[in-house]
Amino acid sequence: MMITAEVVLFLIFFGAAHIAKFIRFYLVLLEEKKLSFADVLFLYFRTTFINLIIPFKLGEIYRIGAVYHMTGYVKTGVLSVVMDRFFDTTALLVIILPFELFFTGTLNVIPAVLFLCLLILLFIYLSFAPSYSFLNRYLVTTKKSERAMAVLKALDTANEWYLFARSLIRGRSPMILLSSFIGWGAEFLALRTCAAFFGRKFGIQEFNTYINSIFMAGESALGHFYHILAVVLIFVAMAISATVVIVRGERTR
Repeated sequence: MMITAEVVLFLIFFGAAHIAKFIRFYLVLLEEKKLSFADVLFLYFRTTFINLIIPFKLGEIYRIGAVYHMTGYVKTGVLSVVMDRFFDTTALLVIILPFELFFTGTLNVIPAVLFLCLLILLFIYLSFAPSYSFLNRYLVTTKKSERAMAVLKALDTANEWYLFARSLIRGRSPMILLSSFIGWGAEFLALRTCAAFFGRKFGIQEFNTYINSIFMAGESALGHFYHILAVVLIFVAMAISATVVIVRGERTR
């Protein structure tokens, strides 16, 4: 009975984690009219499956390509994944960094690199609008060369990407961030339940080890077992979502 209860709890927490992560991804792509709910659902599960079987999170490159293929826009593919990763990583670091800094007194390479990347992205995002306004005005009023015109064209292209990035999260950023926290919280509980199944303890320190093992920066036996379960369960979810898309397509013909 205890084993059954732990299995059920694991499936609930695992499901909740990926529902929250799917909601975050769906919110980012909410205004993309070419994609239905079922399309985004299948897109999420197949790209998540690829991410699970390719190391170092390189499956995100596949996700960029998949979004581009379905929407026809490179900036949708790139920026939707960047925004999704930004909020996901922000929530993770809010959990991991205080533990490493205040409880272990050390900062591992992976969290440090992720934090640096977040700072760079945030700086670019916050500084782009005033920088674009100044440079555009300066070049228009003082420069007339072909090089200046080329720079202006590049600035206009960058501004299009910036405005599109804003549109992906406008009015939805609190919900996107909340879904990220829920996703990581549910994943922590799924891992804790998995550890309890084997009679092992699982706390924030073990969770930190698990996170580092994702990037090949450490070893986690529990994380390896959890990874295998995730591959199987996400494959099943991918197959179900693919069936939904196929059936839906047949009905609309």
